[in-house]
Amino acid sequence: MLCRNGQANKLTTDHTPDSEDERHRIQRFGGYVTWNSVGQANVNGRLAMTRSIGDFHLKASGVIAEPDTQRLTVKHAKDSFLALTTDGINFLLSDQEICDIINQCQDPTEAADVIAQQALQYGSEDNATIIIIPFGAWGRHQSSTTIYSMSRNFASSGRWA
Repeated sequence: MLCRNGQANKLTTDHTPDSEDERHRIQRFGGYVTWNSVGQANVNGRLAMTRSIGDFHLKASGVIAEPDTQRLTVKHAKDSFLALTTDGINFLLSDQEICDIINQCQDPTEAADVIAQQALQYGSEDNATIIIIPFGAWGRHQSSTTIYSMSRNFASSGRWA
């Protein structure tokens, strides 16, 4: 996701078994798709994504590591950062939420920690990894939201002090 002028711009497609073309590839390789109790599709009942660098045990079932790519020109006067996230984050936080939270942080290291912790607070049981690459407009697009963490929200309201 690219943050341009304070707005999240999704640069990739989530490769999930819900997607018809992804599901067909899995089925062509002999894999299958099941849905869990909350309606999330999984490859062979185990993986919520159809593209993965790891998960070697599912490669024979059509899980591939090939990403979608695109080219764009970075506009340093408008672009604050590029955020690369795993599904343990982007299944729980929207791109705009991620953009807004990062825009409130002082530096990329703090921002990455805050995003990963927020995903864990929201119940992520998956890999919650984020890489943030700052660009020229870093710090120019502060969100109007002043509190970005659930725990900080409780602490600032005095409920947990």
